[in-house]
Amino acid sequence: MTIAPGITTQDITKQLASLVSFPTVSAVSNLDLIKYVEDQAAPFGGRVRRFPNAEGNKANVLISIGPEAPGGIIFSGHTDVVPTEGQAWSGDPWTLREANGRLIGRGATDMKGFLACCLAAAPGMAQKKLKKPIHLAFSYDEEVGCTGVGSMAEWVGQSDLKPRLAVIGEATSMDMIAAHKGGLIGWCRVKGKPGHSSQPDRYVNAVMAAGDMIAEINRIREDMRNGPQFEGLDPPYSTISVNVIKGGLHGNIVAENCDFFWEMRIIPGESEVAVFERMQRFAVEKLNPAMQAIDPASGVFFDVQARIPGLKPNDDPILDAELLKLLGRSEPRYVSYGTEAGIFQIAGVPSVVIGPGDIADAHQPDESIAISELEKCIAFLDQLGDTCC
Repeated sequence: MTIAPGITTQDITKQLASLVSFPTVSAVSNLDLIKYVEDQAAPFGGRVRRFPNAEGNKANVLISIGPEAPGGIIFSGHTDVVPTEGQAWSGDPWTLREANGRLIGRGATDMKGFLACCLAAAPGMAQKKLKKPIHLAFSYDEEVGCTGVGSMAEWVGQSDLKPRLAVIGEATSMDMIAAHKGGLIGWCRVKGKPGHSSQPDRYVNAVMAAGDMIAEINRIREDMRNGPQFEGLDPPYSTISVNVIKGGLHGNIVAENCDFFWEMRIIPGESEVAVFERMQRFAVEKLNPAMQAIDPASGVFFDVQARIPGLKPNDDPILDAELLKLLGRSEPRYVSYGTEAGIFQIAGVPSVVIGPGDIADAHQPDESIAISELEKCIAFLDQLGDTCC
């Protein structure tokens, strides 16, 4: 089936099969996939820029089509996927297969389906009479906190390219997401002083100090629920939670260590930094003095793992109307999960989230995407590409 000029369903399926075959879980290198993408760009003259990580085992890649000029559009997505261990797959996760109008494989929805659409559409875009460039921006380490894309987004924002728009292709069922929450995640590591539990006041109990810290986080949670609201999000207020905790060695030993993982999701316009500083103040002013009076090496310490900026509406009604018309939608949506869109927005590129597939299918065993969703995505990319002509 031909979806757009020169693009068939088979073209998308072939690209997705190739991309799925690379087991790019976040813990391993994505360089083989990046090399594949670069090789795909060569026949249509795509200009390649790599942005490697410090270790040299992962990279972002930016493929540019058309004139080296300001304006234009970025189509962006991440190359990493979540692991398959512990999931009941009915077949090889790294071999794409078709069933009931759907394509099954790890990353099919999140988000190699969108990457496949970009690669399938790129040769045709290169043949358009482009007056503004089109860029494909593929990143690493999104699944571990959006920690990889920053170097590429920052370069784009500081370059002379000045794109008009970045479309991040996370699964939205081809709706337009104009705003989402930001986030800050990390570990709280509590160091105590161990000893026999018959005389607990001689020692520092890390588990109980962690409990005090979690109680403060729960107070912050209550304040968030009654604090600023952003209508359209669910829930419409910021949230914070503790979802993992581990500590202590034995029932009659005062606990020396306790670690817990916290995460916050902050509505656009509010500061995750201010929340984090409140947590730090409580530890420094309320907990650490008493702990360190017994043992100076003890205390409550924070280890931030990642920051995911929120996405605010772009306040460009002309751009919004153009995108909604192409999608056949009347209004955008807001979501509570985070994406790389806020990172591009902070870098100075107006950003939205639009992509094929249902986010509910992401990270699941037998992860799959409807072929019809991929066809809709290709048609949208082709039409949006025409705006650069």
